[in-house]
Amino acid sequence: MTTRGGATLLAVRCETLAERGDPALSDALEYFDPDLVYVLREGFDPRIASRFRRAFDGPVVRADDPRRDGWRVETVAGIRFLFADAPEQLTDSADDPPADADYVVCDAIETRTDAVSLEVDLAGREAIAAYRARVADERAGDGGPTVLTGALEAGYDHVWTATVDGSRVRLPVRGVGPIRRAGAAELACLACGPDGSVAVSSVPADRFGLTALEGVGPETADRLRAAGYDDRDAVAEAALADLRSVRGIGTATAETIRGSARAVAEGRVVRRTDDPVPPADATPLFVDIETDGLHPTVIPLIGVYDPDRGAYVDFADRDPSRDDPGRATREFVDWLAAEYDRPALVAWNGHEFDFPHLERFVAKYAPGFREYWREHVSTYDPYDWAVRGDNAVLPGRTNRLGDVAAALDCDRGPEVAAIDGRTLGTRIRRLLEADGAGAGAGAADGPDAVGVDWERARRYCEADVRELAAVYDAIVTAETTDESHDERETTQTGLTDF
Repeated sequence: MTTRGGATLLAVRCETLAERGDPALSDALEYFDPDLVYVLREGFDPRIASRFRRAFDGPVVRADDPRRDGWRVETVAGIRFLFADAPEQLTDSADDPPADADYVVCDAIETRTDAVSLEVDLAGREAIAAYRARVADERAGDGGPTVLTGALEAGYDHVWTATVDGSRVRLPVRGVGPIRRAGAAELACLACGPDGSVAVSSVPADRFGLTALEGVGPETADRLRAAGYDDRDAVAEAALADLRSVRGIGTATAETIRGSARAVAEGRVVRRTDDPVPPADATPLFVDIETDGLHPTVIPLIGVYDPDRGAYVDFADRDPSRDDPGRATREFVDWLAAEYDRPALVAWNGHEFDFPHLERFVAKYAPGFREYWREHVSTYDPYDWAVRGDNAVLPGRTNRLGDVAAALDCDRGPEVAAIDGRTLGTRIRRLLEADGAGAGAGAADGPDAVGVDWERARRYCEADVRELAAVYDAIVTAETTDESHDERETTQTGLTDF
């Protein structure tokens, strides 16, 4: 999973994999294809670390490894990671740690809240700032390495500041710990660029091995293994009658499990119904928006792809502000009304995110187009049709667009893979909060940059839209039945075979 000019780091908290067998660990390694595995300090279990060392042909670094000076360096894919037991080891060691590290990894760096004042501080801030200031001097003004810590979730992205010898030092800190969501915690894999920029991909820990299959929990996985089904390929090739012979698996469950196995193992969409994928009578226009967060105050970038014209167009506000957050929206809807009388917009999970916010921004910042939007624009959500409507099984480890597209072999390219939506949203939010006018015009996109690299952001948005079109096409062209259709019994519960 190495990106051009970058490296990938898979962060593992042992407790998230304590109940997973070796096949699940191997599956995780195959899926993420990391350059380096980092075993976090919290919840450390030497058995899990040893299993990774046996399974992974690359460096496995433990946060609690004893080191001569409390630090060590690993270089993978041209990126230098400096691992430290404690922040003080970066300034108090007998030998100074090298100044050419791209990333400092230290789980002792964490946020702490004062119980009285409720103010939040960063443990180890002074030591890290002193090291980064020394590095900046030795590297002729280079801001220094990005700080990674397993004490914070991988979604954490904040730039702290400290004062060293009267000078202000910026400290970009990224979490690498598992992301806590409903259900299993998600393993995080970080694509670390040479400029300190980090993109995060994550998958729930229970989506590896047999439990990656829909309808298969730990107990069912044990029963499948006991019956001789050691991996997803074996389940995908099984006859329905054989799966039904496994204790606790009935007809409907057998169909669900095998359909999921075929989707994941073969990297294809498996249809459950013959219902047409909307819009059935119109050419879809694929759309994606980039914002400053899940509750956006600005929509600075909107991308649209028309497959009939083979054309992609976007609308970017390179200097967004909360004083006028609707510039890109006005340009988009003005173009849309001029080009399409009754457009059919398609967005992934659009009913939950893109469309409500676009409608809100049109009503507030382009009120002249409100009637056009409500009366002439139709909106469709293939995620809603496939997943919530239970019409199709998708091949990704999660149903996020990027995961599904990757399972369908859509390659967005290394430069685009080095950014993710959450990080882009954080950059936009920092830009809005920055002092001074014109900060958005720059091309800076490093870890502590205030500006946004809009060309990279535009490529990222275009990749999302084109992946959406590819996934939509895969759903439309997926077959509902296959060669095992004659196995179906009249006792089924209404689901077609695929």
